[in-house]
Amino acid sequence: MFTFSRRPADDPAEEAARLLLRVGVFLLFVISLVAPILARQTVYILLPIGAALLLISASLSEDARAGRSLRAILLSPPMLAAMLLVLWTGLSLLWTPFSGPGERFGKAVDTLGLVAVATGFLPLRTKTSNLNLLPIGAAIAAVALVAITLLLKPQYSIEDILDVGPLARAGLGLALLVWPAMGALAVRGRWYSAAALGVGTILACYLSKAPNALPALAGGAVVFATAFGRARQMSMALAALMAAIILLAPLAAFTTHLVWPESPPTFFKHLAFWGHMIASDGPRTLIGHGFGAATWGVLGGYLTPATPRSLIFQIWFDLGVLGAAALALVAVRASLAVGGTRPALAPFLLGGLGAGFVICLLGPAAEQLWWLTLAGLDAIAFALVTRGQFRKRRPRLPAGWGAPAQEGA
Repeated sequence: MFTFSRRPADDPAEEAARLLLRVGVFLLFVISLVAPILARQTVYILLPIGAALLLISASLSEDARAGRSLRAILLSPPMLAAMLLVLWTGLSLLWTPFSGPGERFGKAVDTLGLVAVATGFLPLRTKTSNLNLLPIGAAIAAVALVAITLLLKPQYSIEDILDVGPLARAGLGLALLVWPAMGALAVRGRWYSAAALGVGTILACYLSKAPNALPALAGGAVVFATAFGRARQMSMALAALMAAIILLAPLAAFTTHLVWPESPPTFFKHLAFWGHMIASDGPRTLIGHGFGAATWGVLGGYLTPATPRSLIFQIWFDLGVLGAAALALVAVRASLAVGGTRPALAPFLLGGLGAGFVICLLGPAAEQLWWLTLAGLDAIAFALVTRGQFRKRRPRLPAGWGAPAQEGA
């Protein structure tokens, strides 16, 4: 008679933790990419649910390192820089001329907290089965965007034009998350799948008319190509470039206004308008008008619809030089942290960082909650991929494992 050796039964709590982790990752990187195509508000619901599932999973797991991982995330240089930006933003509410930004600031802080919790309670090693959900979600979102735009031919309302509609938001989210998804495929030798996902994303962003998604993908591609084989050097160069653009943007705007005071070229129109505002504000540019002043100023008719919509403009207009310096510090620390990951993965993550920065530079991403939520999902995806267990082949079974053994021998 033969018997077969078996692995000892797993702890039910550990099995439940694995299931909740799988469901949480599925919600964050499959459902959160697809559902907003049809309903723009779903991403605000799915992020808290996904973060809660990751937290419950960590509490059920026997791995005691989850708390240390959260502390490491909170004390990491990018997170400390983000906390500095949040602190100055909160202080600016004291002199903002509107009452509405207070509620948005609270929601933004909640979102940042959820992202920190979700990232901190991810396992220190991401299983391949969970990692696969990221490219699967990106591929499904790309196919869904292409199918809806080709088959249904959606009509865009005035609200969609003024405040980015669900299809365009989904395209911008895909332009961010495709980079860690392609990295997860490429480092396991699936280059053709990564290339196919990239092509599908370009097509989906083009058909969805996501504003500035194609320039963002092009900018990310340039960073990716440049970083291949020299990720650390490129991370430092990208950090310096982003910091210089953020800190010197008002000088470029004011110079553009001086060169073209009346009829600037179309490409420089928003920059020249910002330069005109700097000339009118004077020293107030260095202090800022308070969080939400740019957005609520346009909504209330105090600023014209021609006001720039980029994040860099709003940071300078609302938070002044200290806010811009904090944003530059966030960008620098994020770039250096990404450049320190494994050499095969870093170029993809640097490409994603470059794509996100282009969207922040050109717009329409600014201080909107939907953009902060998409950026938060992107940060969680970065953490998921950097903790991945990458194998190109299945591991071999140990010798004698599962081999038949004769009783009484």
